This record gives sequence, C-alpha cells and structure tokens, in this order.
Amino acid sequence: MPSEMNARERWGLLLIDEFPDRPPVFPLITAHSAKVKGIDLIAYSANGKALAEAQLAAQRKYRQDGLSVFTDVGIIAEAMGSKYLLREFEVPTLADPVIKSPEMAEELIVPNPQSDGRLPVYLEAIDYLFEAEGDRLPVFAYIPCPFTTSAGLRGTEDFLMDTIVAPEAAHHLLSISLEAAIRLCDECIIAGALPILVDPLASGSVISRKIYQNFALPYEEKLIRYLHRYDLDITLHICGETESYIDLVHLTGADLFSFDKIPVHTCREVLGQKIRLVGNLAPHALLNSSKLDIPQATQNIIAEGLPNPKGFVLSTGCEAPIMCSDWKLLQMIGEGMKARYET
Repeated sequence: MPSEMNARERWGLLLIDEFPDRPPVFPLITAHSAKVKGIDLIAYSANGKALAEAQLAAQRKYRQDGLSVFTDVGIIAEAMGSKYLLREFEVPTLADPVIKSPEMAEELIVPNPQSDGRLPVYLEAIDYLFEAEGDRLPVFAYIPCPFTTSAGLRGTEDFLMDTIVAPEAAHHLLSISLEAAIRLCDECIIAGALPILVDPLASGSVISRKIYQNFALPYEEKLIRYLHRYDLDITLHICGETESYIDLVHLTGADLFSFDKIPVHTCREVLGQKIRLVGNLAPHALLNSSKLDIPQATQNIIAEGLPNPKGFVLSTGCEAPIMCSDWKLLQMIGEGMKARYET
C-alpha cells in the first residue's frame, strides 16, 4: 500500500471497512471558502461556477479530503416557494415561509433541480468540480432532510407547533419534502456527487427525543433507504446536541454520522459497532477569539475517534465559521494529516 493516497482512495478504503493510510480529514468548509476566494456570499450562493471556484481555492489552501457543495439549508424550501434573504456576508436566511396554514401544503409542487430556484447552482457546481478534480477528490452535495425543509416551508415555530396540534398536516408536509429531497439527490448523484444529508432543525438543541423519533427519524430513514438503492454509503449530519437520542440514530440506516455537541467516546460507545463517525471539533474554536489549543483539542478527538470499530473521519462539529482563522483551520487539518492507525 502506498504511504500517501489521494482522497478518493482514502475514502474508498474507509467505506469498505479497510484502514487507509490515515483517517480522512474533512472539516465542513462551506461558506468559508467564499472568504478564501474573496467573493461575497450572494455570488457564492447564487452562482454554481463561483461556488465551485471558491471550493477549489479552499482545497488548494487547506488540502482537506473532499469538496463541499452547499449554500444553505433552505435551498429546497426556497425552490418550493419560500422567500430567503441572500446577504453579502452571512448565509441566506428565511424571510417568508410559503405555507401560512397547513392546508396550503396541497398547493406545493416538487421542484425541478434543473430549473427551480437556486437548485441549478448545485448541479452547475458539481459539474464544474467533478470535471476539475473528480479523479482525486470526492465531491459531496449537502442535501437538506425533510424535517429541515418542512421547517423552511412552514416557518420553524409553526411547523414545530404542527407536530403537536396538527400531526397529520406535519406528516403531509414531510412527505412532500421527502419527494423533493429524493429528486435533488438523484440529480446530484447523476452529476457526480455523493449526498451528505443535513438535518439541523432535527437537533436535540431544538426538538425533543419524542419529536425526533416520530417526525424526523422516519423521513431520514426513508431518504437513506432510497439512496441505498445506488449502493452508496450515506452520511447524516445533525448539528447541536444529539445525546438525548443518540441510541436512535442507527435506526436511520446512515453509514456515517457527522455529529456536533456530544463527546466522541459517547458516540463510539453507542454507535461504534454500527456507524462510521465524523467529528467533531467545535466550530467556534476556529475563531480568532477562541483561546482553545487547536492542536491539543484535535489530538484529543483523534485519540477518541480512531478506535471506533467502523472507522473515523476527522471533521468539525458543524460548518467552519465564515470568518474562522485560516491558521487555526490549518492547525486542525495538519494534526489530522499526522494521524495514523496502529498496525
């Protein structure tokens, strides 16, 4: 086995339960790449070529093991009619949800990724990245899960209230959001990307274990079951706290779990025999204001993650902050690249 593999080879071995030369190092570098390229986030979020060029610039700088196609968690909801505010220096935010009352969901149409909203941005970026670096770097497309998209269609507070007072309406909205996610996944896979499913609104920091179990998990599982028809290994990322329902995560069928505010050893003890783990340096640690010792914190995560029986990927717990310290991110990645499996 060569001493140094490229990223595709490294991921490929991990996903067949073999040990590569080292664990993949894949901090979630998304909007921060616009800062690296020197473009604003309106251009990054609305132009596939600009997004792709920013990702390539970031990868040349940091050498992380993969390229990320992601604008914001509302991209499907926007394509279905919700209004999002694009901003130069912050990620897009929900300005006006399309669903004002539960019965309005009947009017929704599953969007066409080739033409609706900013979904074509994803496909243009994937085409560009796959052509440029697809032979050595995996391209990952971040796809919002149905729970998160439903919150973007209805408004977070109203949707969460629907799960309590109008559960049938909530499930109907979730079913439409599932169809939309499937259609976007299909197009992204055909273009050459691997899906990473993101469900930030399903975080234990936002909802209870019961709501997760009844409304988020079933649709994560349906989406992952569909994607397994492609014979792909699927990553599920959930931001924030997940310790309150960590024992349920394997029921989604996810092959990799990207986690945030939960100790690595807890994830390993509960999920380690079933799922590859991806995590979890705190994103705020990468800000200039943070006093955390990045090399030591990264070494601690590696020490807890490497023994995971199903494999481990060094990452951040969520997206690297847009204005994170370049030097701190380089420190984290450098420590990850020194990690080696015991033989």
